[in-house]
Order: sequence, then C-alpha cells, then structure tokens
Amino acid sequence: MKRLKWFFKLCSMSLSMCWRGYISYMGWSALVHGIGLMIGYLGEYVVLYTMIRNFNTLGGFSGLEVCFLYALGLTTYALGNVHTRKFWRMDELVLRGRLDMYLVRPVSPLLQLFTEDLQVGYLSHLILGVGSMLLVKHMTGLTWSAVQWLLFVYALLAGGMLMGGISLLLTPLSFWWGESGAVTWLVRHDVRYAIRYPVTIYPKLLRGLLLVLPYAFVNYYPCLYLLNKSDSPFAAGYVLLTLPVGILVNIVFVLFWRVGLKRYSSAGG
Repeated sequence: MKRLKWFFKLCSMSLSMCWRGYISYMGWSALVHGIGLMIGYLGEYVVLYTMIRNFNTLGGFSGLEVCFLYALGLTTYALGNVHTRKFWRMDELVLRGRLDMYLVRPVSPLLQLFTEDLQVGYLSHLILGVGSMLLVKHMTGLTWSAVQWLLFVYALLAGGMLMGGISLLLTPLSFWWGESGAVTWLVRHDVRYAIRYPVTIYPKLLRGLLLVLPYAFVNYYPCLYLLNKSDSPFAAGYVLLTLPVGILVNIVFVLFWRVGLKRYSSAGG
C-alpha cells in the first residue's frame, strides 16, 4: 500500500511539473496548440460523417454512430498514452546509451519512464472525444440506464489501459534491433487507424489481427453495447472483458521489457 501511495504521489508531482513547464514554456501557444488539434480532429469527423452519409450505413453503423466509435478510440488513445511518450523514443535511449541515467537511480527505470513525460496536451483530445460522444448520444436519442453510464466510464478507463498497453507492447524490441521505430509505429498508429470504422467491414485476416493485438476491445465491442447495436445478452460482458485484456497486454509488455533490459549493455558495450 505504501508503495502504491508513493507511486501516485510521484505521478502527481510529475504531472504538476509537466503542466507548469508546458504552460510556462509555451504560454498562450499551448492554448492555440490545443485548439489547433481540436480543429484538426473535427475535420476528420466531418470527413468520416460525410463519407458515411454517402453510404447510408457502414457495417451497420450510421454516420453519427461511426463518429461515436471514432471519438471513443480518440479518448482511449489520449488516456492510454498520456504517460507513454518517453517509450516512443526507446531507439534513442538504447542506441545512445541514455537509458543509463535511469538505471543508476534508486527507482525502477520503468517507473521513471512512465512518470517523467506526462502529456498534458492530450487534454484537448479528452475534451473533444468525450464531448463528441455525449453530443452523438443526444442527437441519436439514446437513453442510458445507470448501468450503461457506469459501463461507459468503465470502457473509457479500461480502454485507455488497453490502448496504452498496445502502444508499449513492442517498444522493447529496441533492445534487440536498435532501430525498431517502423514496427512500433505500425502497431501504435497505422493499425490503430482501422478502428475508426466497424471491424466487421474488414476481411477475416484483418479482423483476426484486430483481435490478436487486440484493438477491437478498445472501442468496437463497447460501442455495440453503448449504441444498442447488439441483441446478445453477453454484449455487456464484452465491455467487461476490456479490463482483463488490458491487464494481460500490460503484463506481457512488462515481462518483455524485463527480458530486454537484461540484454542491455549500454552504448558501445
């Protein structure tokens, strides 16, 4: 319990420092940057909605429902990657020996990397994503019970954990390959773009990939339940599976990280 309290205290301190540094360094440009991100993503909403309008439905989802699907993916992406950006530069840390400074400190290097560079800029993603989902809910006339509201919050938090785990999953490849950015980018971004749309529109091979990675649990299965797209009595169960799947993915990452760290011998070692 003491270790857990210490972890959250460290996260709080790091978030405070990142926020003050972000505001003091960027000033008003931080606000402009956030607004610019929102405008960019709003443009993607317009493209999505316009495209679906021309097809009426896509995989059984209307234009507004696809926007909800996209917004849930955007929100979980922000929640899951608020603490992972340092790992996106694993190639540089390993090849230039910069990982050494984390290893000589009396704190787990994994914990240091998690808490050092918290991305407060993702606040704009959260505002836009959650706001869009609530707007779509209102426009489509959906009524949620208390259980559905709870599962909505659950889907955001559990989906964020799962999204973060998927983003981190292959970063330890840098311990073996050095330059592994192309592969991690493929998993973290290129494959993630597929969940903008219902997974049922893809061929079986790609659908299988979205289950193995497993992006389908991030937003597709929760949307089936939240948008009343499934008559199955187990629809809520698929939402509940998001958390154990997320925990499993993160455990695999930690084990992979530990194996890779044992292989690390500093730059030129």
